[in-house]
Amino acid sequence: MGANPGMTIDLAPRNPYGLTLSSPVIVAAGSAGVLRHPDPQLIGAIVTTTAMLRAPHLSQTRWGAVPAGVVFERLPTISFRSLIQAEAKRWPRSPIPILLSIAGTADELMHMAKQLESLEGIAGVVVQTDEPDPREAVAAVRSQTPLPLLAVTPHAVTTDSSLATIAAELVAAGADALIASAYPRGSAVTGEDMVDGFVVGPTLIPWTLRALGELAASTTAPLIALGGVGDARLAQLCLNAGASALMIDGALYGDPAAPHKIGTALQWKIASDAASA
Repeated sequence: MGANPGMTIDLAPRNPYGLTLSSPVIVAAGSAGVLRHPDPQLIGAIVTTTAMLRAPHLSQTRWGAVPAGVVFERLPTISFRSLIQAEAKRWPRSPIPILLSIAGTADELMHMAKQLESLEGIAGVVVQTDEPDPREAVAAVRSQTPLPLLAVTPHAVTTDSSLATIAAELVAAGADALIASAYPRGSAVTGEDMVDGFVVGPTLIPWTLRALGELAASTTAPLIALGGVGDARLAQLCLNAGASALMIDGALYGDPAAPHKIGTALQWKIASDAASA
């Protein structure tokens, strides 16, 4: 079942810590820097920039426009050590739950997860990996921390493994909630150049809705929509399709107030529905 935007949402109901949000709206990894004056009643959680054990030092990413979206050559990342040094002191004071995003191989994720017990103010962990078997990555993090884990599901699955099967395996490995779906690869033409990278924007909503439908039919784990949630209408479609929460990313770059507008619209709708009931 999807979320009721007028009520608190627990994205980790089986975890002893729980992960309770006051709103289904989550600011996705790498987007928080665009957000202005986050309202704890409208923003349920904020995801950190994705940390890697050894993030490469790269120049500013190239990008190219596509219909209803953008292709970024690279998604924002930071080294785990740099993220901790720059932001960890602020997390305990945040009125909005902080979700730490980490990515890498199973061994790299385990190394980062070992250090979580020494950190304060982390409400949950977002786990991303390019490993052929994402179960190993989730199990590696779960072996090191009891914190709620949100696992990013692969955008594309192999012919011998369905999304439903992968979801069940991720939950069995320790995931408390599933994020549907990961950014697909794509290309954009900019002048005479071609930009290859990750597609972000409303153009992704058909794939996100399909992933939500498949997952909602096969698991009771809470689902978070990621990709294409550009406005309140699309947000409501995702909630109707089974999402309990929504990660807002590309919409922030077009409108820094997008998460607040979506949160306000969802709260208004539930209040209106309640008044007419």
